[in-house]
Amino acid sequence: MMSPQQYEVVVRHDVRVPTATPGVTLSADLFLPRAGGPTPVVVCLLPYRKDALGGVGVRAAMHEFAAAGIACVLADPLGLGSSDGVARPPFDPAEADDGADLVRWAAGQPWSTGAVGMWGYSYGALLALRTASRRPPGLRAVVSVLGMLDPERDFVHPGGAPGCFTALASWGLTTLHNLVLPPLGDFHAADEQRRWRRRVATAEPYLTDLYRHPAGDPRWRDRVVDATAITVPVLCVAGWRDMFCDGSLRTFERLGGARKLLVGPWSHTIPDEAVPVAVRWWRRWLAGEANGVDTEPPVTLHVPGTDLPGAGWRDFDTWPPEGVPQEVMPVAAGAGAAAAPDATVGVLSGTWGIPAGDAGRVLDQHDDDTRAVTVTGEPVREPLLLLGRPVVTLDLTWSAVRRVVVKLTDVDPAGRSVLITGGILADVPADRSALRVTLDPACHELPPGHALRVVVSESTFPRLWPARDGGTLRVGRVGLTVPVAPAGAGKPVSVPAPARPGAGTPWLAHRPLWEITREPARDRVTVMLGDETSAVLPSGGVRVDAANRVSAGTDREASAVTRVEGTADTTAVLSTGERVRTTVRLRLTPEAGSADARVTVDGAEVLRHRWDF
Repeated sequence: MMSPQQYEVVVRHDVRVPTATPGVTLSADLFLPRAGGPTPVVVCLLPYRKDALGGVGVRAAMHEFAAAGIACVLADPLGLGSSDGVARPPFDPAEADDGADLVRWAAGQPWSTGAVGMWGYSYGALLALRTASRRPPGLRAVVSVLGMLDPERDFVHPGGAPGCFTALASWGLTTLHNLVLPPLGDFHAADEQRRWRRRVATAEPYLTDLYRHPAGDPRWRDRVVDATAITVPVLCVAGWRDMFCDGSLRTFERLGGARKLLVGPWSHTIPDEAVPVAVRWWRRWLAGEANGVDTEPPVTLHVPGTDLPGAGWRDFDTWPPEGVPQEVMPVAAGAGAAAAPDATVGVLSGTWGIPAGDAGRVLDQHDDDTRAVTVTGEPVREPLLLLGRPVVTLDLTWSAVRRVVVKLTDVDPAGRSVLITGGILADVPADRSALRVTLDPACHELPPGHALRVVVSESTFPRLWPARDGGTLRVGRVGLTVPVAPAGAGKPVSVPAPARPGAGTPWLAHRPLWEITREPARDRVTVMLGDETSAVLPSGGVRVDAANRVSAGTDREASAVTRVEGTADTTAVLSTGERVRTTVRLRLTPEAGSADARVTVDGAEVLRHRWDF
């Protein structure tokens, strides 16, 4: 359990870390505890600008680690933020070179004991895992928070199907905006201005690479992280409502050394509850503290439910939990159940596979369900806890079909349909009988009187681009196998929140935005996701106000061009009083895209650039 702050934390900005290339350095911020001597060190690579809004949550966690007596190093990867060099393509295996450089440098500093850990959140978690798979000397432990192993199937092209909203639109806009955003910590520094202008003029945006490598491109297999090569202890943190839940759990399943798994009710955000668990992990493996974190049950899960005994945090000895039988639910359909193709299906599943953050709450799936093939079982008499990966088998007939999207929902007595989980079969074989679709992991209570529903379609918009196959979906037999945990499974355990949640976070206000509109005349749907954020950054006291919006629209038959548009608009007020405004506008279709960027200082244009993808 984490104790109150023990050490004062000293922060040093833009410390230059040498790389293997002479004259090329990484920019790092240090969080050093006043501990009176060397301490263990934790390093982190952040591909989202440590001097901007992308670093807010990560900095807060590292401040907590430092307050607990662990020095921290937060760095921009090569070619990003304030680091030198040319940025690599996204998820390039060579990114581990930066991680190895950080570990080597941190181990040799006078304030370091030489024992180094590495952690990261989201993309940063993948970077930590990739670095660990290289086994650099000095690396002793890893913490992966909401991470993944397979960038294509977990993120860019979900399940292997062409991805739309998450990677191309939302992430593509964010990463392009970070490329264009001027240096905020020291705007007028000559080195910072040189790096920034050269980067905008010559760097290849991530979107260029994503369009170059569509779903199924062999290049994606080169970017998968081999978790079996990791030998150091790893703490995996996952969220039941996170788009990387399956990726995080597969990471844990494939590790061969000491490991621990913490899964909570989170979407895609750094959970406060993970911080004290991570501190105990660092103290055990970096400082040799006998705190029991390695002898406790290795799996801790948050179990929902008001009717279930032992709801809340529970310890298990394995994942998937032992003793959870696979039950075949009485769900079946007669031959001929059919639905016309509908590209708008999926708009109500924002919590599944899209980083909706605070806006990603569960919506009633009923309207989507009516546009697909649905098979609903009988209401249950006793509460059931679904814990694991459900499996759906089905027979279908659909001309030129290429993919199937399956959802599992909870239908209450009033007919409301709540999303539990889902899965995608991107490449349907020629023999369309007994297709097997493994759904993402779930932990869900089915109360008495509720029923399970299987929903089958070819769409999950805007997570995927609409399919252009046409034809009517006809489903024959449907089978559902669900892992049902016995009542009271696992052992109750307390997972304390941090004593000072959010410590080290600059002043910040955040408002998520999420809108779904449908035009009945054309049966066209548009989804808008965005946020408005205001913050005071720790470096130089810069005030930042940012507004991001991404929208995607299509009609039922996808006869009109499906289009995605996005805008990222940030105004930074520098310590000099100057107002630096950065605006990026994005337009995407399945085949191509373009973006325009403009930067002004007190209204005067200082940079304009255009990209075509």
